[in-house]
Amino acid sequence: MRMSINFMILSKLRQALVAVGLISILLTGCASAPAVRVSDAEGVEPVSALAMSCKKPFALTKDCSSWSGPTKRISIDGNKLKVAANADNTVTVMFSKNNAKATQASNLGYELMKKELVTRGFTIVKVTPIESSGLMFGYAIQTDKPAYQIWNEFVIEK
Repeated sequence: MRMSINFMILSKLRQALVAVGLISILLTGCASAPAVRVSDAEGVEPVSALAMSCKKPFALTKDCSSWSGPTKRISIDGNKLKVAANADNTVTVMFSKNNAKATQASNLGYELMKKELVTRGFTIVKVTPIESSGLMFGYAIQTDKPAYQIWNEFVIEK
């Protein structure tokens, strides 16, 4: 009888600890810190990856899905990205991997895209971070003239 009571107490204690752990995880996720971003995006108000759509806030009309965002798959130096653009090709939205390494992949992807743009004579006017829950999902890159067509050179098949 005594052993059965001890087992019941341990079982209830284990359940309570699991519940406290889950609550801690949920609260930490809700109060996450901003994602680490590239220096070109410092001071720019981020856009929520979960709240954005093809229509808002960048009016993406090329290679954009209302379900998944950017759909044109590209690879720069082996780094896979998805891109979409507005009607005049001056805003390119870039998304990277959607996992725990999203921030690192997005920042690397931005730097690779920036290198291509600058090498070809484009000026980056504004870089808007796209983040959610402390992860950087991508960036909206605005250029001084239409630049989206250069990403056709980097297209990969699904």
